[in-house]
Amino acid sequence: MNACSPIIKFTEREKNVCNIICNSGKIRFIDIKNKSGLHQEILSRTLKRIKDDCGISKCINGYECNKSGQ
Repeated sequence: MNACSPIIKFTEREKNVCNIICNSGKIRFIDIKNKSGLHQEILSRTLKRIKDDCGISKCINGYECNKSGQ
């Protein structure tokens, strides 16, 4: 392991949101909100935190997972 590699620890909430998106292909914000049960403000903040580290990108129709094998 490289000493400079950051170790990223996700909370259960962040893992759940990441899994919802990566298991759904493309998914709209409202559908993530409904599946996760999170308030829209909390979901929005969670998405901002995990977007780059979880391989999620915002697209025209919502969000999608960019990492293969998830």
